[in-house]
Amino acid sequence: MGVVLYVGGHRLVVEGDCAERFLRSYNGAQPFITDLCEADWTVRYGISLEPATDGETLSEFTFSEINSHCQFGRCGDDYYYEMYDSQSGARLIAMRHRRGSDYVEATNCANPSALRFSLWFAYSMLAASSKTTFVHSSVIVYGDRAILFLGESGTGKSTHTRLWLENIGEAQLLNDDSPVLAIENGKPYVFGSPWSGKTPCYIARRFPLGALVRLSQAPQNRMHRLSIPEALAALQPSLPPALMQDEYFADRLIDIVSDTISAVPAYHLGCLPDADAARLSCRTIFGD
Repeated sequence: MGVVLYVGGHRLVVEGDCAERFLRSYNGAQPFITDLCEADWTVRYGISLEPATDGETLSEFTFSEINSHCQFGRCGDDYYYEMYDSQSGARLIAMRHRRGSDYVEATNCANPSALRFSLWFAYSMLAASSKTTFVHSSVIVYGDRAILFLGESGTGKSTHTRLWLENIGEAQLLNDDSPVLAIENGKPYVFGSPWSGKTPCYIARRFPLGALVRLSQAPQNRMHRLSIPEALAALQPSLPPALMQDEYFADRLIDIVSDTISAVPAYHLGCLPDADAARLSCRTIFGD
């Protein structure tokens, strides 16, 4: 049967002893485990997969949490993702996905961090065709609407949302790293997820998206609304970067961006790490 996760409005069945044991012991997964049996997608661990030797490498990057080297590539309609230990060169995990299919196959993996990230990557591939994706962001819920705070690592997303929690009454944190953005009936919604970076915040709830805010550090607090082209440029870098290197996935992710920025306002906030910055962003988005 496997373990069924209900994430981003979709049911993901995870099969294989290594992954099932991990999910049952991982605190972040517990709010998302469900007994709903009918699956939208499946990830099967324990499959024998040869290392990728043919095809085109689309993206290579480092997963710093365990100092590993990752490769994402394509051979015809088949995609592969592989993770290697940076020091020993040993393969930690390999995954395969056929374009348009509802499943991913993966090898066994004994490393919990590699397992967690491989599930994130598998979900990313499966979800893109359903107008669903992760967004690298920190999310505040206020007035029953979700606000996505975007920015490169180190720009102060977590600091800014913490300032909301400390200074804006009734503000709540939904996720601090990888919430799910999904388009439902033409409208964008934000979901909590089992992936929340260094801040454990695993909330299985869904809220309509109220606004996007791209953050940057600045000597004073200033905020302005972005044009449509500026909004696209603000949101697109926060989507799964490896998938953006492939035309098929990039087209589907850009569709999500287009639907999102046509439905909600986007802003740029240049700010200091202080309470006034949180008050300014709240006042600009929601009014006095």
